[in-house]
Amino acid sequence: ECLCLPAIRAQGIDEQHRKWLPLAYMMQIIDCYAQTVLGHGSNVQDLKTTTTCDRNSDQFIIHNPTLTPSK
Repeated sequence: ECLCLPAIRAQGIDEQHRKWLPLAYMMQIIDCYAQTVLGHGSNVQDLKTTTTCDRNSDQFIIHNPTLTPSK
């Protein structure tokens, strides 16, 4: 399974699913997935930042336990 599939499935809209998922499943596209966070670089296993969906306000609440990621 290519690295982009979970991101497309979780974050893509229906139109993007229809366009990209068949191509990704058939390995007909070249993909690249990158993630970085200030203070952690690409060490995503050590991330401390969390988000919580507040359904009352229809917003995400972002919590950083230290000042490092908020540089």
